Amino acid sequence: MNWDEVIRKTYERSRKLGVPNINYEDGYVIFSVAYMTAISFKKLYAIDAGAGVGFSTVWVIKALRNSKVDGKIYAIEEEPRRFNYLRELVENYNFQDIVIPIKGDALENVKKIEDLNFVFIDIDKHLYLDFFNLVKDKVKVGGVVLAHNVNYTWGTIREFLEEASRGNWITAVVPTSEGISISLRVA
Repeated sequence: MNWDEVIRKTYERSRKLGVPNINYEDGYVIFSVAYMTAISFKKLYAIDAGAGVGFSTVWVIKALRNSKVDGKIYAIEEEPRRFNYLRELVENYNFQDIVIPIKGDALENVKKIEDLNFVFIDIDKHLYLDFFNLVKDKVKVGGVVLAHNVNYTWGTIREFLEEASRGNWITAVVPTSEGISISLRVA
């Protein structure tokens, strides 16, 4: 598979449709952390919350395929048009064996998913803290939660970063143009 082509086409589709999405530098962070997580656990069970048309999901898929371990990616998107393109991406590239596209609210759907070791959050910014509180006990020790746009103080981003730096969690922010946090569950 030509990953550069898959990534480029997905990025272009997202831009053409005016879908807010991560940029390439954030994609490389997602890929790197997902790959290391997959290798460390010898599996990758992931959520991409706010998957859009699948640009962030593609980076996680690439990490899973390159690591050659078992896994699943739950790609959650609420907006119907974006979800249709996400589902089309999964079908066109035959990712059905590892990606489960879920149409609906991320907070409601995360309640049904267990056994996680990688989570990427890029939903409405006022929901970051609520989403983290729902997922933090579902992530295995050594697992990670990444969040996008953390250079900003929109919504509950500040509160999320504070919560993701307490107790069983430590957090670092990668200084990309929009900021991506990496929170590691240590206990």
